[in-house]
Amino acid sequence: MDNPFKTSDFKFNHQKVKLVALRAIPKISLAGEEFGPIEEDEYFEVKSWIADELIKNGYAKLVDEEEKLTMVDIQKAQIVEAIQSPRNLSILPKNFYPRLRKFLKELEEKSLHDPAKKIEFQKAFQIATDIVTSRINKILILSSVRERDENLLKNLTLEERILYEKLYQTVNEWRNSLFKG
Repeated sequence: MDNPFKTSDFKFNHQKVKLVALRAIPKISLAGEEFGPIEEDEYFEVKSWIADELIKNGYAKLVDEEEKLTMVDIQKAQIVEAIQSPRNLSILPKNFYPRLRKFLKELEEKSLHDPAKKIEFQKAFQIATDIVTSRINKILILSSVRERDENLLKNLTLEERILYEKLYQTVNEWRNSLFKG
């Protein structure tokens, strides 16, 4: 099975985000991408992967902090998912899985040097696991139903839709072969 997360991560990392320069940035060329020069306090847009490097090196900060996933965001997602019926999926925030993977990776890196971050990472990882397990169980139920109900599938993420389609096809092939004798 192809890894749908690689595709969504690639798309996520190549979408533009809005930054504000914390200091002057000279003209830069990175992997064929050029930008700058940019003055301090100037607003600009670059691809997400470039923004990560500029932020990490103290050159810029995100204009909209809502672009980042937080512990509160995943806790909310866990609660909302848990109150849904077994056949209903909640609506996840936009780019949930790439943002979740990025959040967990950053937290894990910080946890190597900070014991408090290690506890936070473990908690975040457990919450993420709960969300994913709950959604996979619902996708399994939906994929075993013979008739598709697009209304029930509308809240699947792109990654989940790929999983659903593969499971639906496999279950129906199995079911059909059972009755064809």
